[in-house]
Amino acid sequence: MRLMMSWCSCLVVVFLLQASHGTSGSAYNITASEPLFPNQTLVSSGQIFELGFFTPNGSENQYVGIWYKNLAPPKIVWVANRELPLVYPDQSAKLMIGSDGNLKLVNGKQNIFWSTNASRRSNYRSAALLDSGNFVLQDANYSKIWGSFDDPTDTLLPGMKMGVNARTGEKLYLISWRSDSDPSPGRFSTGITSETPPQPFTWNGSTPYWRGG
Repeated sequence: MRLMMSWCSCLVVVFLLQASHGTSGSAYNITASEPLFPNQTLVSSGQIFELGFFTPNGSENQYVGIWYKNLAPPKIVWVANRELPLVYPDQSAKLMIGSDGNLKLVNGKQNIFWSTNASRRSNYRSAALLDSGNFVLQDANYSKIWGSFDDPTDTLLPGMKMGVNARTGEKLYLISWRSDSDPSPGRFSTGITSETPPQPFTWNGSTPYWRGG
């Protein structure tokens, strides 16, 4: 699903944020002392994927998502806060690692719009975007605590597995955007059935739409 980001509006945000949050640009990880602001992006080491704040064309909402860095127009492959958008432009929003070690997206009033809610404890955590497109929260030994591959939106990337979330036990589904300007969950969803052998299945709401195999 393709969409055009509102580049003119984004340039305004960058200009305003440079004064309050320092130099804009790319980062390679997020730590407790180094959050990600709307004038910054997180880039995978091989320059394949990029994570940052975006606003779909025709929308007044702001999201954090992942897209292919070198594709134009950008192809969004994952959205963090698809069900609870920020109001654009929120100059003080940030993606941070909170005191409990979880990734959190907060606005200027520190209201939480999205969180990883990972229960595992560790003294040091950082977040990085891998060349696979997986956005991971990891401990000091670089062991994964949480990954965006375990919380997909509408795109299946190479290396991503459908079925059941190993951490939560929940079934994993790809769920369409509501529209090109609205990444909130739409009508169509795709997943793997629990029958033997498992088969890919697509639903239109609760109505079966397509079955593979």
